[in-house]
Amino acid sequence: MAKPDFTGVWEFNSSRSSLQIPAPESSTFVIEHREPCFYLERTHVYGESSDTFAIVLTTDGEVVVCNHRGIEMRARLHWEGETLVCDSVLVREGEQITNVVRYGVTDEGQTFIAEERLRSGEHNHENKWVFDRQPQI
Repeated sequence: MAKPDFTGVWEFNSSRSSLQIPAPESSTFVIEHREPCFYLERTHVYGESSDTFAIVLTTDGEVVVCNHRGIEMRARLHWEGETLVCDSVLVREGEQITNVVRYGVTDEGQTFIAEERLRSGEHNHENKWVFDRQPQI
């Protein structure tokens, strides 16, 4: 079974997404995927502020530890068939948060879908983020 290549620039499509959290005004994912290396950079824009986060993972399940805006994150990426799964545990001010995101592509590689399930003491949500591939320049 061939695994998809997620490489590309992906723009958030709010009309096709289903979020249980406030949607950003815009969101862009930049992915460079050269199996087993996976670089992801995402930028969410809310009003006048933006938040960019980048991480380098490998698809073999190796755990990566990083820190973003005071949140410690332990993440691992692995394949389940044609779906790439990112399991992460985040710790913010002593609170542990689990987040599992299942990545896939559809529409002959033109649509990137991230199905997210976040669980914590205060917040529980499931989001379906849909992104459209942007043309190569």
